[in-house]
Amino acid sequence: MGILEKVQVNLPFPLLLQNLNGVLEMGLQPEIYFSGKTLDNLKKEEVEKVSRNLIQKNIPVTFHAPFMDLSPGAVDDKIRQVTVFRFNQVMDLVPYFHPRAIVFHPGYDRFRFDDDVALWIKNSLLTWKPLTERAEEFSVRLALENVFEENPSILRKLLKAIDSLYLGYCLDAGHGHIFSEVAIWEWIEALGSHLIEVHLHDNHQKVDEHLPIGDGQIDFAEIFSSLRAKNLQPIYTIEPHLEEHLLPSLRALEKYLK
Repeated sequence: MGILEKVQVNLPFPLLLQNLNGVLEMGLQPEIYFSGKTLDNLKKEEVEKVSRNLIQKNIPVTFHAPFMDLSPGAVDDKIRQVTVFRFNQVMDLVPYFHPRAIVFHPGYDRFRFDDDVALWIKNSLLTWKPLTERAEEFSVRLALENVFEENPSILRKLLKAIDSLYLGYCLDAGHGHIFSEVAIWEWIEALGSHLIEVHLHDNHQKVDEHLPIGDGQIDFAEIFSSLRAKNLQPIYTIEPHLEEHLLPSLRALEKYLK
């Protein structure tokens, strides 16, 4: 399928390792997800095997950093230190894979931070400034993905505070459909100049179902129209949580990524 050359597919590292031959034969371009457990159990020979084979086949990859339990803008220094440790574990893998980008969850949630955006940004800068400097050394771009943020102003403030070409934005259409109080095209309008990557999956605006594109209620035609209007060419990534959702998502994308 020609579409495979135009999209990354989210794949946890253990699953990639287990299905490496099939991934190589298909030419699947993985967005490799590293959980905390995976990072703690990585074997150097496995990392070298996977990265070597992908590079030999000229298959580009992206990374997705761990996010469960982590808080890059945490008020509690110990929590933030653990988060930074996990993020740096991912950064340590960059020289092996040379990813096009690394996606992170920024971790803002107005309920957890009592709507205190200024406090969250103050603490977030302690995390992202050093990581962005390290990203510049590696020439890899970091992309902050909208999750629970209800409008683009929060991430825009953080990105403006750091103001680096190596720290940008990942638009997650599924998260935006559920949690955003504004239309997804408004995120593109506000953060288009920072856009690095787009995550594509569908839902019915109730839970994060990660359905194939077209199986939910998201207006993908409007999203792609907005991207074209601003002449944006981000990395596109699909995030199927079930194997049987892979091909339907790829086929649905063909009409948008001609």
